[in-house]
Amino acid sequence: MISSDSELTHVKIVRSQQYFNKLSLFFYDALLYGVISKYAWGCSIARLDAHYRKHISANHLEVGVGTGFLLKRAPLVPTARLALMDLSAECLAKTLPKVARYRPETYVQNILEPVKHAVAPFDSISINYVLHCVPGSLDQKSIALTHLAALLAPGGRLFGTTVLSEGVRKNLLARPFMWLMNALGVFNNQRDNARALEDYLRAHFKVVEFSVEGVTAIFAVETKST
Repeated sequence: MISSDSELTHVKIVRSQQYFNKLSLFFYDALLYGVISKYAWGCSIARLDAHYRKHISANHLEVGVGTGFLLKRAPLVPTARLALMDLSAECLAKTLPKVARYRPETYVQNILEPVKHAVAPFDSISINYVLHCVPGSLDQKSIALTHLAALLAPGGRLFGTTVLSEGVRKNLLARPFMWLMNALGVFNNQRDNARALEDYLRAHFKVVEFSVEGVTAIFAVETKST
């Protein structure tokens, strides 16, 4: 019997993570970036690429790496410092060969918890298509952004995207895909909405960019100066 919110959260995390395996990652890029992102979530590869070009630095941490599809396309200089952070060893293993030339640091981390590693600060951190998989309300799951912000150097930037469910107009493809992802436990975004996300970001950060395209929230923030 599940006796606490933390235990329930753990169960949901384990349930979501089980779908990121060698078989699913083999089809991941073609399905997500070839079909779902553009036609269901309303955010094209070109838009995602532009977001990376605008905000990525030569001292970068990629959080929730997936297969490394977007990171491989990003304009990193040959001498860039790159780090990868994910709870899934499968995702890290899939991504590493694509960016091996940078000799990336790798960190296994649950982003709902304070970062347990001693890590030098980064000038940019990306978290793309991750928060909608994280259990809890946006107020609860957005603590992950605060944990990651602790790894930013002064003037550094945290940017990313997430799929919303409440208060957005879902097209005929978005509705069944989002229902299925939540039913399977891959997504945990039934209560995610733009207002809650933007309110959290403005309360804790200096917002550089915030927009909603289709059902996708696109954001970039910096830490507030003290």
